[in-house]
This record gives sequence, C-alpha cells and structure tokens, in this order.
Amino acid sequence: MLKATVSGSFHRHLGAVQLAVDELLDAGVKVLSPADPRVVDARGEFLFVASDRVRSIRLVQDRHLECVRRSDFLWLVAPDGYVGQSASMELGFAIASQIPVYCEHLPADLTLRQYVQRVPSLGFVLDRHEAHPRAERPDTFLIDPHASIGEAHDVLDRLSQLVADARGASAASSERLGQHISAERRDVSQLLTPIG
Repeated sequence: MLKATVSGSFHRHLGAVQLAVDELLDAGVKVLSPADPRVVDARGEFLFVASDRVRSIRLVQDRHLECVRRSDFLWLVAPDGYVGQSASMELGFAIASQIPVYCEHLPADLTLRQYVQRVPSLGFVLDRHEAHPRAERPDTFLIDPHASIGEAHDVLDRLSQLVADARGASAASSERLGQHISAERRDVSQLLTPIG
C-alpha cells in the first residue's frame, strides 16, 4: 500500500490540504500525516489537527517529519504558490531523506521550485509509484505508538533469548549470536528513536 504525507499551510490552505488527504484516501493511499486535518486546537500560530495525539509542538512536528521519512512521496499543497516556514522545512527534510516531492502548483520561491516536481494530478503520482514501489518500512513510535511498543516488546523478547543462548555458546556460535543481537538492538532503537 502506498504511503504519503501532505504538507502545506494550515492557515492559508487547510481546505486544499483536506481535499488532498481525501483524494489520497479515496485512491487507497495510507495518509500518514495529517491523517485527520481538522483543526482542533492552537498554540499561538501553531495549529493542532485532530490526528495530533499529543499537544506538544515539537512532538507533532517530529511525528510529521517521521511520516515524511516513511512515505513513498510528499504531496505539497500550495495553490497560490505560498509555502510557509514549516512546510519549507518539511520539504527540505523530504529532499534530505530522498523522498520525492510533488505538487500541482509550484511554490512561488524560486529555490523551492528546484526541489519539487510539478505534476498534472495526484493520479499521475499514484500511477508512477504503483509502477515503481519502494520497499515497505514499518511504522515507528511517533507514527503508531501502540504497534511500535508491541513490536519493541517482541524484539526485546528475542534479545533476551539470544543473550541467554550466548552464555554457553562456542566461539563461532557466539560471533553469530553477537551479530543477531546487534541487528535486534538496532531494530528496537529505530522503532523508538526514529528522528536523529
């Protein structure tokens, strides 16, 4: 299943963001963020949407960035060319994470335009990604805390067994077990601390 994140100014383009999310969902795409872009709270200029589980600006933004990293693409909403500071940061993060950025309307900023591919429609992007899918990556703690905690418990159980097995193992077996332990340790670390 394709995964996407949508970025744009909630102050100026919330309706267009909602339309993009709805269109993606109707096409069977999993929208990682914003999953439910209805504004439910604000702190100064920062708007919280219904899918923000925690009302912490830093955690909400970290979660959105992790969603960008886990997406097949970022859809940028800028119908009048305006891209705010947060969306500019998200666009830069996508580029640094090698996540393609698409839009129907190019940003007004000449530099940002260099990093966004203008396409005729969301359908065009979906067709392109259906033909060339990316490798599936699991959701992390910031995206799905409950599932990630469950998966982390499973990894820790496997680690516990590997450590117990290593106590009486031969040198050759210890080396192999050490490699498995290192891999499992990395997996649990990535599940719980994706932003680095």
